[in-house]
This record gives sequence, C-alpha cells and structure tokens, in this order.
Amino acid sequence: MNSRFAPKRLLVGALPFAGAALILALLFRRIPPERMLEALRGADPVLFFAALLPVSVLYVLLDGVLLALVLRWFHPPGITFRESFAVRAVDYLVSLWNGRASQAAMVGTLGRRFGARGGGGETHPDSGYWECAGTILFLDLCQRGHLLFWAAGGAIVLGSAAPDRVPVAAALGFAGLCLLVAFLRGRLRGAGLGPPRWRLLQSLRRAAPRHYSAVFALKAPLIVAAAVGHHFALKAFGIQIPVGTLLATLPIIFLAGALPIAVARVGTSQAAWIYFHAGAAASSPGGEAALLAYSLSAHLTFLLLNAALSAPFLPAAWRTIRGSRRPFSRAAGTRSGAVADPLSVAS
Repeated sequence: MNSRFAPKRLLVGALPFAGAALILALLFRRIPPERMLEALRGADPVLFFAALLPVSVLYVLLDGVLLALVLRWFHPPGITFRESFAVRAVDYLVSLWNGRASQAAMVGTLGRRFGARGGGGETHPDSGYWECAGTILFLDLCQRGHLLFWAAGGAIVLGSAAPDRVPVAAALGFAGLCLLVAFLRGRLRGAGLGPPRWRLLQSLRRAAPRHYSAVFALKAPLIVAAAVGHHFALKAFGIQIPVGTLLATLPIIFLAGALPIAVARVGTSQAAWIYFHAGAAASSPGGEAALLAYSLSAHLTFLLLNAALSAPFLPAAWRTIRGSRRPFSRAAGTRSGAVADPLSVAS
C-alpha cells in the first residue's frame, strides 16, 4: 500500500522545491545572475554580519522564552527554558528545508515530551499531539497578527510615503484575524457561529486577549531590531532604506516568506523585497541586482545563524525524541514544586 502513495508523496515533497525554482527563475530572468554575483562580491561582509548577528541572537532568545511561556499557559507546568530552546533547535534545523515541516517537527517533539508514556510517568493531561499542534497553531496565528499589526502601524506612521497596497492589505488581514479569534473564543455564537470542539483548537479556545497581548509585547522588540539590523546590513550592499520604511514593509516580506510554496522560504521573500524596494535599490550602485543579492544573503544567513546558535541544544532534543521525559501527575497536572503562571488558563 505504501508503494501506491509513494509517487504522490514525492510529488508533494517536490512542490516547495519547484515553487522556489520557478520564482528564482523569474527573478533571474529580470536580473542576470552575473550582476547579482558582482554585487555580492562588492558587499562589505563585516558590516553585513555585524548588523544581522545581534538580530539573530535576540530572535533565538525571545523565541525560546516565548515558547516556554505559552506552554506554561496551555500545558501547565510546561517545560523548562532549556527544553524550550531544544524544541526550537529542532524547528530551526528543519526550517532550513521547509517552514511547515519545522512546525510539524516541533509538534512531534512536544508530543513526545508531553504525550507519550515512559520513565515511570503518566501521560500529561490535555497535551497530546493534537493539543500540542493547536498550541503551535496559536503561535503561528500570533506571528501573523503581530506582523500585520506592525505593517498597518508602520503604514499609518509613514502616511503617503508608505508603499502602495501595504495599508489596505495589512488592515484587512489584521481585521480578518481578529474575527477568527472572536470566532474561536465563541464570541460569534449569537450569529450562529460557534467553534468546533476539536482537540486541535484547545489552546485557541482557551486563549484570552491577555495572552495575545503578551505575545505581541514579547515579539515587539524583534521587529524593531530587524528593521534596524536590515537598515545597516543593506548599507553593506550600498542600499539606503530608512528604518521607518522597513518597519512597514518587513512584516509583509516576512509573511511572504512564510507562504508554504517554496523550500526554506527562498523565492517568495526575494520577490517581496524587489516588489517593495526596487525604487530604493535603483539609486544604489548595484541596482536591483544588489537588492536581490542582499535578500538572498540575509535570508540564508539568518536561517543558518539561528540553526547554529541553537545547535548546542540539539542533544537535549534528541533525548526527548528518543523518549527520555520527566513524569507528570495526572491528578494535579503539575510536577512537584511547580509554580503556576499568572497568565495560565483553566480548562
């Protein structure tokens, strides 16, 4: 039976590679690869890495802290910060191939951490694979809402200087996510719209506005740091883009990179960089070729830095995947000595 589905699985697995190849082919048709390589050779590597390394360090730190806090809210008592960084290490490693696959890898690691029996412990209540997948879905929804919020805010600040279509697209997207959250929390029952009682939606049903606000607050330094870091890193390629402009466009570029149609998010984010900042690049010595070289270099550098910074935690993740876990108490849903989080939710 497996052989019958093998071609279909291979086709599905090849789609992200085909998507990335198609987008890059269209970009290279517009911008000759030799011009891009020339711009890459003329870049300042010291300034480039000095600008992006602090952004990556901050990203890895806040990402690990945020995952630990969210798990304490929805799967008390959660996991330690060390375990959280281990789960994120798996995420960053697999994201070198595909962002959606990295989320599935996190779900699998957390499912092993919470849901499987072993080591004399019992299954953690309300923390099976489906529930863990719902928590990762909550984080993904927060990520999109956070980016759309910043895109809309940046467009308002910039006013007429904001790139075309950013204000409307960001506002509509954020409003749509707010309606989705209201639906999942049961606030639209009066209109005959109630959320399904799926295990996958457990965390989203429990999530209150204070949880979304806390996630947005923790993620706020990341987008500011990214705008500042990219502002200086772009100078290594001779491109000048104001921080305010980047605050409005980077969220949309990141959202484009998260589309599940390209491997390692390559292609879609480069197309977004060209779409929004081709005008700024035109006044630079390297033109659009420098911008394409920068977008590819920055994206791949960021992925590799995240994976490298979290690599020391991979052995701990491997022990979790193999089945080493700490016991839970089914009656209390907590470990001995655990302290409740002030933002934690009840079932």
